[in-house]
Amino acid sequence: MVAQASVNPQDSGRVDFPYGESRMAAMVADWLNKAGLEVQIQQVQPGRENVLATATGKDTSKTLLLSAHMDTVDVKDMVIEPFDPQIRNERIYGRGTCDDKGPLAAMMIAFRDRVRAGNLPCNLALLASCGEEYDLTGSRYFAEHLADISGGGRLYAAVMAEPTELKAVVAHKGVVRLRLVSSGKSAHSSMPSLGKNAIYQMAQALTAVEEFACELAERPGHPRLKTEALSATIVKGGQQINVIPDRCEARIDWRILPGRSPKQCRDELEAVLKAKLRVGQNPTLHRSDEPIKVEIINAYDPMETQADHPIVKSLLSAAEKTIGESEAIVVGYATDASAFSQ
Repeated sequence: MVAQASVNPQDSGRVDFPYGESRMAAMVADWLNKAGLEVQIQQVQPGRENVLATATGKDTSKTLLLSAHMDTVDVKDMVIEPFDPQIRNERIYGRGTCDDKGPLAAMMIAFRDRVRAGNLPCNLALLASCGEEYDLTGSRYFAEHLADISGGGRLYAAVMAEPTELKAVVAHKGVVRLRLVSSGKSAHSSMPSLGKNAIYQMAQALTAVEEFACELAERPGHPRLKTEALSATIVKGGQQINVIPDRCEARIDWRILPGRSPKQCRDELEAVLKAKLRVGQNPTLHRSDEPIKVEIINAYDPMETQADHPIVKSLLSAAEKTIGESEAIVVGYATDASAFSQ
């Protein structure tokens, strides 16, 4: 599985090697088919598929979903060959080994063995999803078409496999990724007064973003997830050294708590920038006729499940029997669980 390149293309739309999940999807589907399981291929986007295996239980009105993703982060700047997995000292080295091909392999084997054992109390489904590392493409597609897939049956619970050291993650933050855009007026750099420099406006905005991030860190937080975190991560502006830039873009990564919606956060940041960048309040502000635009690039909802839910208790019991210890934890990253939290 590690040898099958399945890098998430993010916004590029690329599915040429090593991007897209088709190679992995074909391998997963083939393995499940050879195990005698009922398999569907879901065409989510060109070159990007989900693989779904299902089994019918006694109570057909509810379904338990097991899910793990097939895509990986990029392989740029890796110092080892990403798709030539090597086993050394009882560890596998290669892209996706722990996130998320190892967990996916474990779920595939567990699903096969449980279906073969028979006497399923309810429907059991296994989803190998595309797109988790960036936009939840596959899990969102699955959630949107759930009624068709389950025949109208209820999804009782969903268990997502991630490298958690066999601890049960009962809550995680969501994420809102935002694009800030400042607009100016182009001019030759020998006559800057004829233009409006979009980079200067963005510089002011990013100072305001940093101040807001500090304010967020001081707010009352979640009992276990603590406070929200916001960071500016990418800035792009200008086209030529001797031209006043008429556009500048910055990208923001904002980790949000349960109870918060992505749109609510976008509106809040937009209001903060309008207030902090009001000309007159800040005499050093570079004037612009247009406010900073705040757009959502993509967003994952936060997830929280009560630690005393039967599915959590079952997972903790299984871990206790298997490795002699169990723990319910929370994490700061987001997962495919975000697609089901609503």
